[in-house]
Amino acid sequence: MKNGKKYLAYKIIYLSLKYIQKNTKKNPLAFLRKAICILNPGVKINKRNEGNLVITELGLEQGKIIAIKWLLRASRKRSGPNMVLKLSSELIEATKGIGYAIREKERIIRIAEANRTLAYFL
Repeated sequence: MKNGKKYLAYKIIYLSLKYIQKNTKKNPLAFLRKAICILNPGVKINKRNEGNLVITELGLEQGKIIAIKWLLRASRKRSGPNMVLKLSSELIEATKGIGYAIREKERIIRIAEANRTLAYFL
């Protein structure tokens, strides 16, 4: 939801789920749940003043919030005629394991693994 436009956000989500159902002939809510579960990073990287990284584990709710943000950011970056098509195609690609949101998750996990010896786990 941008600029408080709740009805527009609801309409985009509803139409994109309808588009997924029409094209894949499967339950669109299952696509949404699976995409959010796949995109849940599990860790968050914070920077300290000394230049060290602090890697913290995320709860289920925090991971869902980050996954949804990544989905929306990835769908906004896509080229296409409208947000409905961009969001639905990003959801389909996320369930297949490809797309910008998946690359973002892999980047975060790669950074966390590379800095595992320097990081503090809280």
